[in-house]
Amino acid sequence: MQVTEREAGVSRQVLLWMAVVVLMASPVSLRAQDDAAKDDAAKDAVELVADGPEADDEKDESLLTLIVGTGPTGWLFMGLLLVFSFFSVTVAIERAVATRRINVLPDDFLSGMEELTSASRPSLKVFRELCGTCDAPVARVVEAGLERCGRPLPEIEKSMEDRAAREIAKLRGGIRPLQTVGSIAPLIGLLGTVVGMIVAFRTASQAGLGRGERMAEGIYLALTTTAAGLTIAIPTLLLSAVFTARVERFFREMAEKLAPTILCLENISSDGGSPSAGKTTETTSKESSG
Repeated sequence: MQVTEREAGVSRQVLLWMAVVVLMASPVSLRAQDDAAKDDAAKDAVELVADGPEADDEKDESLLTLIVGTGPTGWLFMGLLLVFSFFSVTVAIERAVATRRINVLPDDFLSGMEELTSASRPSLKVFRELCGTCDAPVARVVEAGLERCGRPLPEIEKSMEDRAAREIAKLRGGIRPLQTVGSIAPLIGLLGTVVGMIVAFRTASQAGLGRGERMAEGIYLALTTTAAGLTIAIPTLLLSAVFTARVERFFREMAEKLAPTILCLENISSDGGSPSAGKTTETTSKESSG
């Protein structure tokens, strides 16, 4: 009888320990199931967000969307930059035409000038007629030399150099608006960015630090004005440098082409004949009078 009671006590203890183990294992399994369910729900939510309309909006964002999102302040600065861009395009097209070789250093005029220079008895009248048929800086430079025809060589060179300097200044004056736009456009963009950041920080201060996404959105929208200003300034300054280099190259070539013409003008008298002819006429008149 005692053995039976002892066995019954042992069995009760075993059942008690089994109940304790089951109770301890149940929360762990339930917690694992809850975590798995939460992970599945999170994955489904991510997939829905990725496939939803908001993701499509982010993918479809364009430059126009960013500009529209800047608000009235951004529209003002972007409008100014748009006016600057139209102005720079207009000036660039005009300068591209005005600085063409045919408008600065036409080959027909240079070939005609070479023929007159190589002639045995050059005529001042023919030089003037040739310059009158060409409306180009090189023709006006030669005309300045014709005004000092028959004078010493330094006077002829000084007159032509002064005229060439004025022509260069005139051509460079047309390029200067491009340099102005290239210098001011980034400053306007930077001003728009500063104003946009001020507005963004003011919005963040009113909404609180918990709405940091609104502040970040305002900042990246404000930076679009700086990007627009640099987009206008970089090609504008590049075109300005190209046109300036082209003008300088043409005038260097002009100086080389007109070097023989300067020597020829020194040997032409102001009345249209050669100095030797004038001296011969003067000598004959003296002999007849004697």
